Amino acid sequence: MKDVAAVLFDFDGTLWDPESEVFRAHAEVFLEFGHPLPTEVWSSVVGTIGFDLWSHLERLTGRPVDRRAAQEQVQRRQRDMLGGLSSRPGVHRILREVDALGLSRGIVSNSTREWIARYARQCGIAEGWSTVQCADGDRNGAKPEPNLYVAALASLGVPAERAVAFEDSPSGVRAAKRAGIRCVAVPNAMTASLDLHEADLRFESFEQVDLPGILSRKNRRGKPMTQAVSTKMQQVPEDADDALQHYYYLPDKLRVVKGEGVHLYAEDGRRYFDCSSGTFNLSLGYAHPEVVAAVREQAGRLIHVTSKFQTEPLNALVSKLAEVSPPNLTRVHLKSASGSDANESALKIAQVHTGKSDVVTLFRGHLGQTLGMIGASGAAFRRTPFPSHLPGVVHVPDPHCLRCFYRQERATCGLLCVERINDFIDYASTGRVACVVVEPISGNGGNVVPPDGYLQALKKLCDERGIVLVFDEIQTGFGRTGQMFAADHFGVAPHMLTFGKGLGGAGMPIAGILTEERLAGVEGHHINSTFGGNVLAAAAALKTLEVIGRPGFLENVRTVGAYVLDRLRDLASKVSFVREVRGVGLMIGIDIVDGAGEPDPALTNHLAERGLEHGLLLRTSLYGHGNVLKVRPALVMTRQEADEMCDLLERLFLSVS
Repeated sequence: MKDVAAVLFDFDGTLWDPESEVFRAHAEVFLEFGHPLPTEVWSSVVGTIGFDLWSHLERLTGRPVDRRAAQEQVQRRQRDMLGGLSSRPGVHRILREVDALGLSRGIVSNSTREWIARYARQCGIAEGWSTVQCADGDRNGAKPEPNLYVAALASLGVPAERAVAFEDSPSGVRAAKRAGIRCVAVPNAMTASLDLHEADLRFESFEQVDLPGILSRKNRRGKPMTQAVSTKMQQVPEDADDALQHYYYLPDKLRVVKGEGVHLYAEDGRRYFDCSSGTFNLSLGYAHPEVVAAVREQAGRLIHVTSKFQTEPLNALVSKLAEVSPPNLTRVHLKSASGSDANESALKIAQVHTGKSDVVTLFRGHLGQTLGMIGASGAAFRRTPFPSHLPGVVHVPDPHCLRCFYRQERATCGLLCVERINDFIDYASTGRVACVVVEPISGNGGNVVPPDGYLQALKKLCDERGIVLVFDEIQTGFGRTGQMFAADHFGVAPHMLTFGKGLGGAGMPIAGILTEERLAGVEGHHINSTFGGNVLAAAAALKTLEVIGRPGFLENVRTVGAYVLDRLRDLASKVSFVREVRGVGLMIGIDIVDGAGEPDPALTNHLAERGLEHGLLLRTSLYGHGNVLKVRPALVMTRQEADEMCDLLERLFLSVS
């Protein structure tokens, strides 16, 4: 097979993802006629010229629609909503790689040339295109017919076997395949659920795409996508090149070799400030010397033993956790292997002791990755691929005052978000609720800090109805809020508390549950995991608790956290796309919005991607579906390091602004 010479991209939806905004513009017109525009109707026509939405609206309403007026209104709304968007995260990197490999790059789109030119300029990718083939409204020449791809190949003088196409929709994939071109599918927000099985490869986002890697890997039928393009392709070291073929999904291209404190170092020597402390696991930062020494010493004696037996580190850790926990939590279960595992076991404990089954959780809540905890978590996209979910889960609105579900103001709301839970229990559950599980401050859900009195009112409701209140402190525990637990910060003692992540200090995996005395006694075979109670992790956890408990440590978290909040709020006043900076201690979120003040996940992801160029490692909420940048550095961060982080964030934000 000959070398690849050209990479062809669809534009709207593939390189750029305006679909959700364009959909909203049309949906607003539909609503004015009293009819919603279902997303499945919209998704079915994405990339298809000739489908007349206004005829569809006329069928729904039974009366004529002024098409010209409706289309003008849509165009006005699109201009308003699309004005501040940029290309999808990872796109600029992919285009640079195409150029570096010496390949031709072209646009093949059902849209008009005028539209493409305008938004390519807006996205900062207007230069470097070898060919642009647009349907310009001609349905006969548009996808899913192969005409556009055939014309693009002719314009470039490249045979089909030497081209690779990037598409986001079934019609686009079909057009590329009909033209004989190998196709990589990268769905957008509106096409993620559609059938893209005809593509040779599929990635969930451009951030996952390793272009040199996919140009040399095999497709679904076992045939190579291509042979080596050129010596320039060897950007990935040979050892990694082999490994990347076998990853279940591709990791980021960044290869890291060491960490120290709040910094992570790449193979090329570049230093990054980790705003996410290793997915919030590194409460004491990278390679904390005392944790490293404790692990090294313990490894020389005993690394793991069945949790049936006692060991010195486990006994000491159990005693220490009972000492630092809220006074009512006197029992410690350490035989969980992860936070997901701990949360699932907590549900089982509540169900066994109450004899009830249902579980109440919050919108936007993130409780873990197991099938049970995906079902209990509060985001539909996490449950969509799976046919079965945890039964008896009731999701209720979270206390997100900025975007109150009940459209109330805090001064007069009477904590309706708690009061209405009674209605959900009475009318949406089976009436047999075992527990309410909440994150005191949402982790992946957008760093939502509850209003004063919320958790107290929730505890009162649970006590009155005989429901077990469980705090998921997997992200908030062990100093993240400036107190040992968020329960201490808010002054509310739950009936059960789950923990994990930060207890390992420098990354050792450990998780568990704290419970009241009355909730003890569930048999181990129901709630134990193979690597729960690991001796090596226990040694790291003991040292972590010792460091956190030293005089001044938690005070420093509170002081530095308050300083970072002040600096970020000052930064927010300099840019238009920050709606709110919220947080407690060093658990902080930056709420990113568009020009209309609505959540802007695309810009949020773009900021995270651009952060790498500024030496920042950033994570976004809801696995890239949310609009909050999470700022949760290691708790050992100094005031000087806080200034470094905030300076880097300011440069990033101003460069995007």
